Amino acid sequence: MKNLIYQVWAGKLRPGCEYSSKLVKEYADRIGADYRLDIDPNIASAKCDVPMYFEWLNPLLDDSFLEYDNVAVLDLDVFPVDGLDEDIFEVSLGYDCGICTEPFQGKYRASTTIGGHINSQNDDAWAKIVKRLYDVDLPRDKDGYVKVYNAGVVVFSKEALKIARRSFIPFQQYINDMRKAGLGRFYTVDQNYFHVMMCKYYNYVEMHKGWNSYVHYIRGPLSVKTPVYDGRPSGANGKTRLVHIQLSSADYFEDQKLYDITNKPMTEWNLS
Repeated sequence: MKNLIYQVWAGKLRPGCEYSSKLVKEYADRIGADYRLDIDPNIASAKCDVPMYFEWLNPLLDDSFLEYDNVAVLDLDVFPVDGLDEDIFEVSLGYDCGICTEPFQGKYRASTTIGGHINSQNDDAWAKIVKRLYDVDLPRDKDGYVKVYNAGVVVFSKEALKIARRSFIPFQQYINDMRKAGLGRFYTVDQNYFHVMMCKYYNYVEMHKGWNSYVHYIRGPLSVKTPVYDGRPSGANGKTRLVHIQLSSADYFEDQKLYDITNKPMTEWNLS
């Protein structure tokens, strides 16, 4: 099969993004996949009034991606662990799409409001609007929270790209619908758009969280116990493959610091 790993950016690459691109290209070479980095492609941006946010969804629009059997889209703050050679494309074989959940988000959003409007109450409001407008029942976790699917690592089959072309609503229509409903910015843009379309039209698989082990600062009461969430699995929970470093200013971290966060225990990160 012919596979591609795709990354995209607007403007000049920051140091951390350059390091991600370098490591992801090396990983693509190890598993026999092609690699593509687009800078300022302005493909999805031409279809909506939210510049850059939807650019990771360019494979749904640009026919050059249809030459591949599968396309994996990785954010430029995603880093493979040292020596990773497990093939990400094997994880979602037989499915339209592979994606990871953010299992900590339900509890986190119930404890505090992030970015001024992201919380479990607004997640529930969004889910009701999505059901009313698009007849989509958004999945929930075992605790009843709306599941969060992270767009930082997504694998598409060729069939998924074709389904999107014939079935997904336009980006701008979703944006307008959510704005009209009075939802905050987070709920109107790319990740939530894809969440809805994926749930409505795809036969998708929830990949092991080791394929998108996200790391970020914690706000609110949960930060008293620990100021940083380390989503890398350990022990019986399985191994880490890709680490999504969402710490503020991480795009400007030195390579060694990003390597340490990806591969070493938190006690060796030296975040101060």
